Amino acid sequence: MYDKKVSRAEPGLIFMILDDSGSMSDALAGTSDAKFKWVERYVGIIWKELVLRSTEVKGDTVVVKPRYYTHTILYGSQANVWGNGIMDIQDTVEKYTQSGNSLGLGGRLGGTDAQNAFQQAYAILQQAAADPCFKNSFPPMVFHLTDGESQSDAQAIAQQVKQLATIDGQVLSVNAYIGTQTNLGYKGPEDFPGYVSTSDVGSNSDNLRLFEMSSEMPECMHHNLVDDGIFPQLRPGSRLFFDVRTKEMLKHVIQVVGSIGSRADRQAR
Repeated sequence: MYDKKVSRAEPGLIFMILDDSGSMSDALAGTSDAKFKWVERYVGIIWKELVLRSTEVKGDTVVVKPRYYTHTILYGSQANVWGNGIMDIQDTVEKYTQSGNSLGLGGRLGGTDAQNAFQQAYAILQQAAADPCFKNSFPPMVFHLTDGESQSDAQAIAQQVKQLATIDGQVLSVNAYIGTQTNLGYKGPEDFPGYVSTSDVGSNSDNLRLFEMSSEMPECMHHNLVDDGIFPQLRPGSRLFFDVRTKEMLKHVIQVVGSIGSRADRQAR
């Protein structure tokens, strides 16, 4: 399982669930820019990288043949879809660029209702997993980025999301908590060991909830993240759970989205 390579015939689906509650307008630690600004920058960078992986040159003509599709939900007290639902990566980047390299984030959606956002995601992913476009592909990746305590408990619906599957495996749920601390001592991406057990996480209930909502990392993804130098010290069996203490850590966490078949994609061009 989890051995499919992303291709035009069997594309990957990247599903973003982004917290846009009021606290996302606070500055990211060690910087003067708001957390949502850093999220927008790094999401845009990885999307543009995925466009490059989908680009071919034929003579004097540059052709984008999408290997990736996206769906993005912004949430606070309510959940809103950014863009036009499931979009191919070229349309995604064009909309992002035309919007001034912005997702429309701004910490304007009030509180933090993660359960509602995941319920919306589940309905869309249930259809996508059975869609001929994705059912034979590497499974969708759900990328949840938040900076605070949710007023609702998304654990149950997140477990349902993780039970959805393509022919290649179950949906992968990535959870990143901006601005928290855990029992792990590390300086940055270069020595981040990953979270294997609850003892690594500590006693914080929000961290523990997000850890339980996160999938165990497939072996192929672990190899890519280590070999590509994104998280070179990552332990096998780590969960796809991350605590984001710096902008460098945020950048590397978002690069996890692009780790699906990364080296194989480059070799195929």
